[in-house]
Amino acid sequence: MSTRLLLAIDEQWPTRPDCPWVLLGDDGQPVSEGHSEPRHWPAAAECEVVLTGPQCLWLEVPLPRGARRDLPRLLAYALEDRLLKDPDTQHLTLSHRRPADDGERDLAGVLVVARDRLRQLIAQLTAIGRPPRRVLAEMQTAPAGGEVWQLSLSASGAILRSSPNAGLAVDGDILAPLLSQQAATARAANLAPTRIDVRLTPGLAAPDLAALQAETAIPMQVAVPYLWWQGADRKATNLLQGEFAFRDNGSAWLLKLRPALALGGGALAVWLLANVGEVVWMKHRLGQIGERIERIYRSSFPNAPVVAPAAQMRQQLNLERARHGLLRDDDALSLLAQATEALGTDAVDGVAALRFEEGRLDLTLAGPAAARAEAVVGLLASRGLLANLRQDGSTTHLLLRRENLQ
Repeated sequence: MSTRLLLAIDEQWPTRPDCPWVLLGDDGQPVSEGHSEPRHWPAAAECEVVLTGPQCLWLEVPLPRGARRDLPRLLAYALEDRLLKDPDTQHLTLSHRRPADDGERDLAGVLVVARDRLRQLIAQLTAIGRPPRRVLAEMQTAPAGGEVWQLSLSASGAILRSSPNAGLAVDGDILAPLLSQQAATARAANLAPTRIDVRLTPGLAAPDLAALQAETAIPMQVAVPYLWWQGADRKATNLLQGEFAFRDNGSAWLLKLRPALALGGGALAVWLLANVGEVVWMKHRLGQIGERIERIYRSSFPNAPVVAPAAQMRQQLNLERARHGLLRDDDALSLLAQATEALGTDAVDGVAALRFEEGRLDLTLAGPAAARAEAVVGLLASRGLLANLRQDGSTTHLLLRRENLQ
C-alpha cells in the first residue's frame, strides 16, 4: 500500500518539534493520526507538509493579459510595495490566474513564503530521512468560501476563506475586530456573505458566536468539523517549485539509507533539531513576527499606508473597540485590570489611591502590595506594559502605561 504522511507544521517547528500528523492510504483516507515528535512519526512512502497559520501570504496582483515570459520577475515587481521585505527574500508560487474585471489584465494569485524558512524546513526534514514531496499552505487547503464564508478554527489560530481564490490567517486574539473589518469591507463592495460557517477542530471549544455575529452583523453557524488534512489533495498548489522542486534522484539514496539513518544517525538528527535548528529558527523569528504583523495589517486595512504596522494595528484596533463600545487597551480601566491581575489578592487592601492622566495610571501602593512592588513591575513588563516605581518619602507609587510601539 502506498501511504502519504501529512505533517501540520507551525511557526514554532522545529524549536517545538512535535506536530499533528496523519497517515493517508491509497484512497486518501486516514490510516492513523497523532501528534508527536519526529521519532514517533510512522513510516510512509511519501512525506508532505501543510504550513499552518500565517507562515504564508496569499495575494492577488494584476498582470498584463497573457504575459508568460519572465513571470517570476513580473510577480516580484507587482508585489514590491505589498511586502515587508525585499521580494528576492521571498519564494513566490503562482496559485491561479484569471481575467480581471477590466477585461485588459489578468489577476494572478501568488502564495508567498520566506525563502529561508522553506529552505530550512526542507533541509531539516531531509536530514531525518523525511524529504517532503509537497509543501502546501493551510490558507489554501482550508475549506473555501463564496456566498458563504468559511472560518476554520484550530489550536494554531483561524483561517478565513471568503472566496475560492482568497485566504487569510487570523490571530485568535483579535478575531472579532478583524472579522468585523473584513465584513465591513465586503459590505462596502456589495460582496457581503449570506452567512459565515464556523468549522472547529475536534476538541476545540467554540467561540462566542453570538458576540461574533453582533460584531459582524452576519449570521453565523457551526458547520462540520475542520479536519486540516482534508484539503491537502492534488489540486492544492505545491510550493516546491523552481529552486525548491522535489528531485527523486537527489534524495533516492537518503530513502535507501533510512534504516541506517534511524539507527546510526538518530541521535545526530535529534541534536540538530534541538540545537542547530533552534539557532537558525530564532535568527529569523523576529523578522517573521514583523512580517506577520504587516501581513495582518495590510489584509485588514488594504487602503492604509504602512509606516509602523504594530503601532498602526494597535491604533486601528482601538478605534474598532471604541466604535463597538469596548475599552481601548490604554484606557484607565484596561490598565487597572492589568495591575489588579498582577497584584492578585494584595490588590484588595494594597491600593490606597489612584490617578489617571495622559495615558498613565498612578497607583499608590500600601502594605503587602508595596512590599512586592518590584516583582509586580517585572510581571507587567513581561506583558508589554511600561511599569516603574517612584518613591515619595515612605509612599510607593506604581506608574503604568501601555508601551508605545514604533
